[in-house]
Formats: sequence, structure tokens, C-alpha cells
Amino acid sequence: MAYKYKGSSTSGTFGWYFQRITGVILFIQVLVHFYISHRTWDSGHDWATIIQRLSDPYMKTFYLVFVALGLYHGLNGVWAIIRDYHMSDGRRKFIFGVIFTIGIFIGMLGFLTMLTLPSVQ
Repeated sequence: MAYKYKGSSTSGTFGWYFQRITGVILFIQVLVHFYISHRTWDSGHDWATIIQRLSDPYMKTFYLVFVALGLYHGLNGVWAIIRDYHMSDGRRKFIFGVIFTIGIFIGMLGFLTMLTLPSVQ
């Protein structure tokens, strides 16, 4: 028998569960975001309202978690789709590196944007 079970620590169980957990959390966050931003026709669609909302440390934390979980969930999903294709180890590592680099860039952009917004005067 060529296959040897190496235990659940190398089987991807954590990634599988965390993908589902982040999906549920993101679904709840999307509902909260839409309620906060779109509860009336005029709410949340101008710069001053957005800056005022993001001056609250709880809202800033909410959106930073939103960015981090969304990035993980999306890029992990893309990686799971790419893993379904049979390719050489070198190509798979290269694609993983590209996805990882894109994730770092978008994550830094999102976090820097959130953390450097001007505060309400």
C-alpha cells in the first residue's frame, strides 16, 4: 500500500474548518455592514459619514477583521481551486507564491487605508 496516513495535523483539517468558520463570520459581517451602511437611502454614502463611523475604534476593529477574514477566505478559496489541477511542484509553489504576494499587498493596502484615515475634527 503506497498511502500512509500521517494524522489529521497534515491532512488540512484546520484549513477546511477555518474556511467554513470564516465563511459564517463573513456572512454575519456582511449583514451587519449592509444594515449599518444602507439602513436608509441616504445613510453612509458620503465621506463625512464614513470618516465619522470609522473614527469609532469598535467599527475600525470590525472592518479590520472584515478585511483580514475576507482576504484569508477569498485567497484560500482560490488556492483550493488551483490545488484541484494536477501540476508540477514547481508550478504549484510559484502560483502559491503569487497568491501569497497578492494577499500581502492587498492586506497591507487595506490595513494602511483603515489605519491612516483622518479622524473626526
